[in-house]
Amino acid sequence: YTTLFRSDVLRGLAILLVIAHNTQLLNPPELSGVVALAQYALNIGWVGVQLFFVLSGFLITGILLDELGRPNGMRNFLVRRALRIFPLYYGFLLLVFVVLPALGIQPEIYRRDSHNQTWLWTYLSDWTSPLGIGPHSLPHFWSLAVEEQFYLVWPLVVLALRTPAKVAQACVAVALVSLLCRIALLQTDLPAEVLYEWPLCHMDALALGGLAAACWRHPHWAQWVRHRASAILCVTVAGFAAVFVWTHGLPRLSPRGVTAGYTGLALLFMVAVYWLAWRDTERADEARAWTASAPARLLQSVGKYSYGMYVFHKPLHDLFSAPLLARLGVPHIGSIGPACLHVLGVALAAYVSAWLSYHLYEVHFLRLKNRFT
Repeated sequence: YTTLFRSDVLRGLAILLVIAHNTQLLNPPELSGVVALAQYALNIGWVGVQLFFVLSGFLITGILLDELGRPNGMRNFLVRRALRIFPLYYGFLLLVFVVLPALGIQPEIYRRDSHNQTWLWTYLSDWTSPLGIGPHSLPHFWSLAVEEQFYLVWPLVVLALRTPAKVAQACVAVALVSLLCRIALLQTDLPAEVLYEWPLCHMDALALGGLAAACWRHPHWAQWVRHRASAILCVTVAGFAAVFVWTHGLPRLSPRGVTAGYTGLALLFMVAVYWLAWRDTERADEARAWTASAPARLLQSVGKYSYGMYVFHKPLHDLFSAPLLARLGVPHIGSIGPACLHVLGVALAAYVSAWLSYHLYEVHFLRLKNRFT
């Protein structure tokens, strides 16, 4: 699976789901009827993070397996990842915690978090924020920390195991351990957010994505899966439907949601990613026709800039949404139309910000990646 088009489409879908979750404004005192349904539809967007993790596990594990045996393969992988991730991440932190304070225009929301910024600079906010020791102004950065810790540890695992079969076995073991960790943490008095943000609790999503990549590169397993692709997809969808009902709609922090819900989502996304990759290779004509469609092109464009959109969407919402809505006199609590338009507005603003960041700033670092191929 070499084309990046499909992965960008999935990233586009994932980032739109996440933005809907993080910026939805439907929070009236009592929810009922259509308003409750709309609030649920927007709020369920948290599953986009699971999709990001599964897709990362699939792509990164595949790249690592392909790099084995190549001169400087692991070094090139790490440098290319750093050139993609660090410039925007640390550039944003420099802007918020260094440049704006020096100019005397740092927003209060970030000024209150100045003493907690160390956790952001060290990619450890996923461990500390759920425990209430900050930071609080950039809550969405926890998933970037999880991804970065995955990038640091997983190459060592793949390098040690080397074969797709052994990597697949490790992925299954990691997924089981992650589920057991969440079950064990439920028995403690730790805050519920711990089960959502600690990396141990999301390793099954990353590992199951890796399992799909390892199976793809194991000839016998890949053949077995492809001969039964439709049956596997049907069984997975039926199983996920049962999980959806049993968890009462996949609530993000309920005991059932954080156990069976997280694992069920990861399994569904793993099979979906593999199945889409399989269709692209087995039915190339259909794949080309679909990728030429307007919805696919739109999602692909959004996916291309999804990293920047993820970084920018929450600050845009926190800094500008409430003042702008108040100035316009727009009622949003309990009103579906304005709430949905607000999500769309934040998504568009995040896209424009990410586009500008990519083409005016990040691209200068991305060009250096060609030296490490």
